Amino acid sequence: MRARSIKPGICDNEILGTADPFYTLLFERLWMIADREGRLEDRPLRIKAQAFPYRDGLDVDPMLQWLADHDFIARDEVGGKRYIPVLKVSDHQRPHKNARPSVIPEESRSASSRVS
Repeated sequence: MRARSIKPGICDNEILGTADPFYTLLFERLWMIADREGRLEDRPLRIKAQAFPYRDGLDVDPMLQWLADHDFIARDEVGGKRYIPVLKVSDHQRPHKNARPSVIPEESRSASSRVS
């Protein structure tokens, strides 16, 4: 996982603020799992292992879908592989100068959706 800064304004987001707290935690942890451009493979079992390694009984796939349905992430397929771009991550993060560029293709869906 990568070190990321989470701005206090995330607490002002009414959608995340009224959602199941695990959805907010997952969203925050996706930022740490994602590469410098905010992209990661859409592999729910792996994401669960990285985001919640000690939590049994969590099904991350519907949680990811909830985040996608509320425009926090997208779930894309490029070249037969599934990816997740965290939307508007570049508005909130400044990657370390030595961070390697993403090897994941740029998403096909517009990243203009809201993430506050």
